[in-house]
Amino acid sequence: MTASHPSMTIHELDFRKIDLNLLVVFHALMQEQSVSRAAARLYLGPSAVSMSLRRLRELFNDELFIR
Repeated sequence: MTASHPSMTIHELDFRKIDLNLLVVFHALMQEQSVSRAAARLYLGPSAVSMSLRRLRELFNDELFIR
């Protein structure tokens, strides 16, 4: 079973396999409420932050942020 499996709960995720840098991106997105502003804050390109957001969404099987 993979971390993005639809029937897997967050409690069943193997947190040892999660890229902790995704949490840094999540935090910046929460504070900035914008991919481009979060990217600037993290000195990353917007595409890198967008890709991280996609990975977070897949990991937790949740949209996380909705426009």
